[in-house]
Amino acid sequence: METSRLSALQDNVNVTLENLSKARENAGGAAAALRGLVSLEQREWNDNEMEEQLRYGLTYGPEFFPELNVYDDLKNSGELALLTNPELRRSLASMEASLDQVRFAQADLITVMQLNFDPYLIAHFDLRWLYESITELADVTEVSKSSLEFTSEMEFQNLVIFKLDMVELIEVALQETETALMAVQQSIESQLAE
Repeated sequence: METSRLSALQDNVNVTLENLSKARENAGGAAAALRGLVSLEQREWNDNEMEEQLRYGLTYGPEFFPELNVYDDLKNSGELALLTNPELRRSLASMEASLDQVRFAQADLITVMQLNFDPYLIAHFDLRWLYESITELADVTEVSKSSLEFTSEMEFQNLVIFKLDMVELIEVALQETETALMAVQQSIESQLAE
């Protein structure tokens, strides 16, 4: 029975690694776009270039959702303790800790997106599409509605830098999670090969 559970868990880990790879690529692209926004000066801004970077960097949001239902079942049923390979149990614990870091970083980013729609963008670009996409993601709070007044370029840059910091935290958490998932994968493979 443990062999069939491990095979199913291995399938979950493989799918989750594929999802994570896409999420890392998108986070890296968003971070690069945000770095581009930080380095641009007003005189260099080209509407087409800016719109592309704004679209990619500022609308980037959490997108990594692991598919580990077998692990969740093992954990919820108490069967994790029955796994015979101590290395696998350690790897799974490390994986869970890494996944928690990703969840926390993504939750923080959602909060920033909800509360910090930047008014500077409204004043300088036709960004109705951005406002609409953000309001689709979450209800705009009264706080963010009241902040839709003109702000300075400096405040805009601060917002971009803040979001860049958060995206970079997600990048690090995703990288650590990938390492943890690969360790789980190796532990499962070695146990199934026995």
